[in-house]
Amino acid sequence: MIYLISSLIGAIIGYVTNFIAIKMLFRPYKSKKLSGLTIIPQGVIPKEKKNLAKNVANVVENHLLDIEEIHKLLNSDKFKDEIKNLISQKIDTFEMPNISEFIKNNPQKVSQNISDFVMDMIKTKFPFAMAILNEEMIQNMVFENIDKLATKVDNMIDLDKVVDKEKIKQNLQNEAILFLEKESYKIIENLKIGELVENKVNNFDEKRLEDMLFSLMEKHFKFINLAGAVLGAIIGLIQAFIIKIL
Repeated sequence: MIYLISSLIGAIIGYVTNFIAIKMLFRPYKSKKLSGLTIIPQGVIPKEKKNLAKNVANVVENHLLDIEEIHKLLNSDKFKDEIKNLISQKIDTFEMPNISEFIKNNPQKVSQNISDFVMDMIKTKFPFAMAILNEEMIQNMVFENIDKLATKVDNMIDLDKVVDKEKIKQNLQNEAILFLEKESYKIIENLKIGELVENKVNNFDEKRLEDMLFSLMEKHFKFINLAGAVLGAIIGLIQAFIIKIL
């Protein structure tokens, strides 16, 4: 009976001790003070959050996502194909703007631009005409005939026929791939992955950091608690055996 009681007590003590020790890694989030004296110190991980963030950033930047690995990824055939497909889809689904609708919806702007162009041409080529023409007169003429202008433009220009989508698509794809090949190192350096990770971890509140680490280490923490219980039970048995002998 003494062996059972002693091992049970030892198991409980071992389990509770390890459980409290794990909790003390994270809590309390802030140290508890009384009259300026620290009564309960801050948890280890909240206290060392800045160092943790720096070390995690270092691991990610130098071992998990180093510059060479990202450069290889950006210049891999698979990634290039994805870029090409994306550009192709965007060009294929792009609807050409309706020029006549734009003219009708922006009569004042169109009239102003046309009158500016005409006035510049008159001043340069036909300065004598300035005696009878002015900008306001030309602008009003264009404005009054804006619907006719829109119809004329619509009949004269069909952007779907004028614009070669396939050529634009090919040129954009080639430029995008060339840009990646030349600028990928610079892009990666400007990303500052380590700094991003460090800032992200530092911005985690203590509760979120605790939940995140617990989700990653839950099985291991349970094993530690169980191991504490087993070791406590063994120590309890040894104590009972020693007491029995004495």
